[in-house]
Amino acid sequence: MSKTMQAGIVAGVSAILLMGFLVASKLMKPAPLDAKGCGQTIASKTVIVLDTSDGVPVQTHQEIIDRVKNRIDKKVQDGDLVSVFTISALSKKSLVPAFAYCKPRRIGNALKESTRILERTYLMKFQKPLEAAIRAPIQGSMESPIAQSLVDLSLSDYVRSNGNTTLIVFSDMMEYTDRFSLYNCDSGSLAIKSFRDSRGAAVARPTFHNVDIEINIIPRIGTTAAVGRCRDTFWAWFFGDDEGPSARFTPSNLPG
Repeated sequence: MSKTMQAGIVAGVSAILLMGFLVASKLMKPAPLDAKGCGQTIASKTVIVLDTSDGVPVQTHQEIIDRVKNRIDKKVQDGDLVSVFTISALSKKSLVPAFAYCKPRRIGNALKESTRILERTYLMKFQKPLEAAIRAPIQGSMESPIAQSLVDLSLSDYVRSNGNTTLIVFSDMMEYTDRFSLYNCDSGSLAIKSFRDSRGAAVARPTFHNVDIEINIIPRIGTTAAVGRCRDTFWAWFFGDDEGPSARFTPSNLPG
């Protein structure tokens, strides 16, 4: 075999190896993330709703913070979208997240990537702004449009998904607007009818699909047992349109 042929073979093999290396590098390169730090697909979403229409005791607020941190640390996977919404009088007109970002990886292969950069990204883009949204002072407002906010959320991409969604609500669940109120209610069925009438042609209750709903009830001094039963009946109906293998409705009480 002539030297020219040998050189040609070597050049051809080198070109093939180089092409293979470039293809492998392209395949191994992580997909670009969007403005919320999310990839093209989001396997799971966690939506946290904070009712800021009334103040809460210090120990109750701390329990809210602890429950959120425990959820993020133990059940939210890397790449999952976490969003935080607050309910106030403004929620009837404008419902935008106080925080929304996909949980970044904070642990990686030290031989292939900078673990310091991963940790910094996790802290600056995710952990610190999330904690700021959860720890923000609760100012209170004249109205508590819980139902309207949840209906709007159910129609948004933050809740709607092809995967799994967990909706976590922290509230006293005492709906109060100029059209409807759960204060002084004594019949769940009458409260439901009154609420449906107040909605007119608008959507009365949200439609969920495969949503795990957790309600954390903030205690209020002065709420009678009768009002509590009426409230519980109303919200069991309100969240009743949910289907899918992960569809659940779990109410629990907060200390305070």
